[in-house]
Amino acid sequence: MTFLPIRLQPGRLLGPAPAGGGDRPSAAGFRLGSPGAPSLVPTLLICLFDNSGSVISPSGTDPLSNRFAEVEYAFAVVAKRAAPHELGAVLHFDSPCRGDVAPVALNRGGIAKLQGGLVVPGDGAGSSALLPSLRQAVKLTEGYPQHAATLAVLSDFSLLDANPTAALRELAMFPGEVHAVVLGGHLRSDAFDPRITVTHVQREDPPGAVARALFASLITHRRGGRPASP
Repeated sequence: MTFLPIRLQPGRLLGPAPAGGGDRPSAAGFRLGSPGAPSLVPTLLICLFDNSGSVISPSGTDPLSNRFAEVEYAFAVVAKRAAPHELGAVLHFDSPCRGDVAPVALNRGGIAKLQGGLVVPGDGAGSSALLPSLRQAVKLTEGYPQHAATLAVLSDFSLLDANPTAALRELAMFPGEVHAVVLGGHLRSDAFDPRITVTHVQREDPPGAVARALFASLITHRRGGRPASP
């Protein structure tokens, strides 16, 4: 199976190129590990992106949008050995918007559809509020009750919800696993409910930090999957 090439550009968030580590070197210059064999149960991984100014502005945590390219790369690595019951989806804090991608199988056609959502949506307003899109993710998950769901939220978590603490509590109630990928910022892990997996990505981290975080969620239910060392 052949996938479209992934092009990653160096960014302020992800720092200089790494020296190496992991199972096999990738064309992107970093390793993710072994995706293992397909899961025995249907799965659904939803990526939820924060495109607010504190993330995408020149002084933001990801001004070059490397997170999109790295997420695409992680999806593509797993898709090479995926089964039809393993699905991926994309939502944005501005959901519903044209950047949203409904669940698709992780195959060549599915990756092409996911690519369409791995951009800052042109009709987005750069919302910093989590709850509207979180509730969209819950509705999406309810449409796939047989699937083990995982929600990966990529944000600096500088939330402008009316009650950010309550928003994080509601995040922990998502009907599945939750992975908070904290882009920069100084939000401590103990600000999250213990049920939420937290990964911090800082400016000094090498390229591949975001891809490795998503890869870890993608292989949660797969057999024999093993992440590479950073």
